[in-house]
Amino acid sequence: MLSFWDRVNNWYFISISGILILALIFFCFLDKGKKGKPEFYLPFCLIILTVFYEYLAAVTVEFKEVNKWLYQVFNYPYENNYNLWVYNFFGAHLTSLLFLVLIYQYLFSPLKKRIVKGLSLLFIISYVVFQVLGIESLFEQQAYSILVGDSAVIIACGLYFMELISHPDYLDINPIKAFSFWQVTAILFNDILKFLLEISFNYIISISMSLMASLYIISMITWVLVLCSFLVPIILNTRFFAPKELSYE
Repeated sequence: MLSFWDRVNNWYFISISGILILALIFFCFLDKGKKGKPEFYLPFCLIILTVFYEYLAAVTVEFKEVNKWLYQVFNYPYENNYNLWVYNFFGAHLTSLLFLVLIYQYLFSPLKKRIVKGLSLLFIISYVVFQVLGIESLFEQQAYSILVGDSAVIIACGLYFMELISHPDYLDINPIKAFSFWQVTAILFNDILKFLLEISFNYIISISMSLMASLYIISMITWVLVLCSFLVPIILNTRFFAPKELSYE
């Protein structure tokens, strides 16, 4: 069993920790008005959330008593999938909801905004129903809930791109210079990869464990890119940089 230090002493944890440190520093130098805008504080919160749940997952594997206590609270048989609940709740479900909220902020069309609200509500209701009916457990692989969440985010990304090429408020903006374009693009690639991994997990495992390991490494790289797409707008909108043509809308 790897120790806590062995689990966090790798390129992925070093990368997300570095991104968090930079985000904390530069967010402090944002103008007060920008700090209160969801285009900035939501990506900032997602960076914090990522580092929180990744380190929490490492801690709960090292200190198993935390998991045993939680399993007892929910009256669930204690097994070896110690930290799966961390990735289920924080890494998948809460992250998907924040993605939907962020994409909602980038939409102008009232209809598309209502659709994203509906997708968010559908995701929350389906998750609650799956838990109440015992279809899924917080401590097991929650494939159905994750697929619903990923599907909702992918659809929301599609709505954003539809609006990007059709809405008057976006037609005057160069997409390559729009922060939202890079963020939603990174989110889309990340969730498509997660979606494919979920639906093909058992098949890939039966073929090759090394292939699955490689795909998970790719997913970690993709997630680091998502965090970078959140960090760059924060940095470029601080007082250290002159106003740019880049848009976060």
